[in-house]
Amino acid sequence: MLSLDFLRDGLLNDAVIDFGIRMIAESVDGCITFSSLTLVAGWPKPSRQWLSETSYVVMPINLSSNHWGVIIVEITFLATLTVCFYEPLHDHCYRKELDNTWDYQLRPYLEKWHSQSGSKEPFPKQIIVKWIGKPSQPDLKCCGVMVLGIVYAYLRNTHRFERHGVTEAYVSVIRLRLAWLLLCTTKMIPHSEKNLKEMQKTNQEISKVLLPQ
Repeated sequence: MLSLDFLRDGLLNDAVIDFGIRMIAESVDGCITFSSLTLVAGWPKPSRQWLSETSYVVMPINLSSNHWGVIIVEITFLATLTVCFYEPLHDHCYRKELDNTWDYQLRPYLEKWHSQSGSKEPFPKQIIVKWIGKPSQPDLKCCGVMVLGIVYAYLRNTHRFERHGVTEAYVSVIRLRLAWLLLCTTKMIPHSEKNLKEMQKTNQEISKVLLPQ
């Protein structure tokens, strides 16, 4: 059974962050998302889609101390990239991590992608950097929720979330909506008969060790 207890008041993990961003991006034409594990597992092969045909690139980042941030790149070809950085504590050390990820990881990847696509246009020379200063997280555990909120706001071009004073009650509502989304879109795959027998066998072996005879 899938436990959603962590969604009520816990930190969101990589799987939930990636799932949430992917669901948001599906409704936006030309949006490319990266897994939050990319910096650990390695970069994927560049998409066959031309960078010039891409509207947004979204990369969630698991920063130090289990804190979440995100880089959202809006692509306006042929001239401009707008790079938006967000982390909901607005802390200088996290800013440096996001900066370095853009300078030494994401930007070089986008340049390589553009070069390999065969486009005759140069990579955009004008890069506008924007630090998203609001909202701040109201508690110590909702950084992932805040990242999902800001991704939704920017990809759907609805900036009410950015203007709101986000409270713990507001965050609770977002958590409930995320739980509902998970319940409605995930599928449970039944175990095979072979796996069930192996599970029962393992359970019996564990019981022999742990339970008094």
